[in-house]
Amino acid sequence: MTKKLIPKFILFYFSMLILLPVFCIESGFTDYLPLKKLMLPYDYNEAVEKLNEHCGTFPFSLGNFYGDEHIYLSDVTGDGVEDLCTFIYFGSGMPRMDIVMLDAVNDKFYTLDGMEFRGAYGYDYRILSVEGYGIVISEKKFYPKEGIVKFGLLIFEDGELGMAEFDRDSSEYENAKAIYEKMKENGGLFL
Repeated sequence: MTKKLIPKFILFYFSMLILLPVFCIESGFTDYLPLKKLMLPYDYNEAVEKLNEHCGTFPFSLGNFYGDEHIYLSDVTGDGVEDLCTFIYFGSGMPRMDIVMLDAVNDKFYTLDGMEFRGAYGYDYRILSVEGYGIVISEKKFYPKEGIVKFGLLIFEDGELGMAEFDRDSSEYENAKAIYEKMKENGGLFL
């Protein structure tokens, strides 16, 4: 009886090794970056270096905070290839946070800038998480006076980054709010 089970176990074991990465990505377990990195059609480390160099060009920029710890992979452009996204803290006097995306396939950078997107200087944008449905971000108005924090998805339309706000009664909104509050409790970066 055990002789019959051994080949079945080996077959099961090897099939799981092959199917696990596909299952994780298809099921939305996208926080497991090593799996995603293996499937990229470009050199991940080279793309991270380009993104960090670009972030360093913002005035008085602290750049991307911790190497690639705050780089998030998601297909924001919708071309079937994961884009690299991060948030940066920059400026002086009234420093702010913007989201920067590298479309590595086309070698183009895009910025979600509070001044351009909302037509006012005082908006911060921060990436909270990557979910199966996309990159979850927060928007916070801080000038001239602090406003209500909004939550939504990072989107790419007409060649520009934007934000699609979650409905306040949705589970996506509640999930984003819980992530934001937990980061705030833990002394998250500039919340």
